[in-house]
Amino acid sequence: MLVAEPWDFESPEGRGRLRGQVSKIQDFAPEGGQEVMLASAPLSLGGATITSLRALGLHPTQENLIRRLESGRTTGVRLYGPGAAAPLLVGSIRRLGA
Repeated sequence: MLVAEPWDFESPEGRGRLRGQVSKIQDFAPEGGQEVMLASAPLSLGGATITSLRALGLHPTQENLIRRLESGRTTGVRLYGPGAAAPLLVGSIRRLGA
C-alpha cells in the first residue's frame, strides 16, 4: 500500500509504505461495496498499535475493489482501524503476489 494521508506516515516498509496480507474479503453486493481485511506488522497510529486494517474503495462509484485487486490493478482506498468510524489512512493498494 502507498499511503497518501497522512503524508508523514512511516512503517517498517518505509515512508508512505505498508505491506499487508489479505485476511478476509467481504462483498456486500450488489450495492454495498466490498471490504478487504488486511493483517500487517504492528504499526503505531494515533497512540494505538494496530495489526489489522479494513480497506474500502475510495470512491463509491469505483469498479469492484476485489476484482481490481485480483487483476493486479492499483486502486484508491480508505483504511480503517478495527472499529474505527473514520479512516486512519488514505492511499492506494495493489496486489503484489499471485
